[in-house]
Amino acid sequence: MRAWCCKCKQENCSCSIPSIKIGGQNKYRAYILRLMNQATTVISICFFLITFLSGSLFSGVGTESMQFLKIKPSARAASLGDSFVSIANDVNATFYNPAGLAQLDNTEISLMHMVYIQDTGYEFGTVVFPMGDKLRIGAYVIFMNYGSIARTLENGSGMLVAGTESYAPYDLSTAVSVGYKLSKNISLGANIKIAYSDIDGNKLSGLMGDAGLLIKLTEETSLGGVVYNVGSAINGSTVPMLVKGGLSTSFSLAEQNDLLLGVGANYISASAKLSGSIGLEYNYQNIFFVRTGYGMASEADGINIGAGVKQDLGGMTGMLDYNFSLMGDLGSAHRVSVGIKFGEEYPGKSKRKSSNVKSKNGNSGIRNYYKPR
Repeated sequence: MRAWCCKCKQENCSCSIPSIKIGGQNKYRAYILRLMNQATTVISICFFLITFLSGSLFSGVGTESMQFLKIKPSARAASLGDSFVSIANDVNATFYNPAGLAQLDNTEISLMHMVYIQDTGYEFGTVVFPMGDKLRIGAYVIFMNYGSIARTLENGSGMLVAGTESYAPYDLSTAVSVGYKLSKNISLGANIKIAYSDIDGNKLSGLMGDAGLLIKLTEETSLGGVVYNVGSAINGSTVPMLVKGGLSTSFSLAEQNDLLLGVGANYISASAKLSGSIGLEYNYQNIFFVRTGYGMASEADGINIGAGVKQDLGGMTGMLDYNFSLMGDLGSAHRVSVGIKFGEEYPGKSKRKSSNVKSKNGNSGIRNYYKPR
């Protein structure tokens, strides 16, 4: 047996801490000590977040600026609702839960265009790069264009009338994302973002951060949670602070893990309002996808319907997704996303459900009485 030091993780060290032999019961002792250290780290981080946010997160009703930070990008993620914070298995995890980036092993990029209410345009682009075994670095950019709006002027009788000049208000946000795999089943993530708004020369900017946690309960089931937009605008106005949580699991119908079901919850700090959502995704041979979601007690997240397709592009995989959202009194929205995953041979089809029939060795079960000498 080899002696293994618990302090410096090296063999035959000179540390004063007694070494543990990896073997028999001592192997399980070392494994339990590792789990305890990881659990202590996670609990410490959660305690810090609760302490840091308790003064403002549950402060109750108020007013917020930079409302565009609430809008959901990605056609796939929008279809699945808030449950995507527990899925977060593609590049769009940069926005939804940066902890999910630790699941990604390849460079990915995604672009989305959304036709929002009253023909407002919303653009989203994101990318992620693997940095070793445990660290992932990503970034995203959001640009929202409200089109051209005519300036109103006051005429001689004191009435407001449309003038000949116009202005084009817009919102902009960019973020750097980090995802880290703390253990096989626990990942942490964080975003640092800046946001900027310009409405006819009235400018507003802010610096904020997100913090996310993703836990793999089993191979098919995940639990996730995120705190969004911790910070404030430069002028001191409140930004839309949110807390989201989700639980998702996969089922096997015709093929292995071809059905994905998730539930999520969303808490808005300023209005002290809690809403929920449920999302469902079915994939056929890991090529064609259909999705649906429904928001509960939400004014801006109603019925979602979506579909997608994957295609082998020779050493990389291309993805095309669409989403249609009904948002109550606000109207509807259309999202179209395109993405590429580099450096991966596309598997083509998902695995069939496993059966209890075991294959036999040899020539179809025929006994071989004559062995070659």
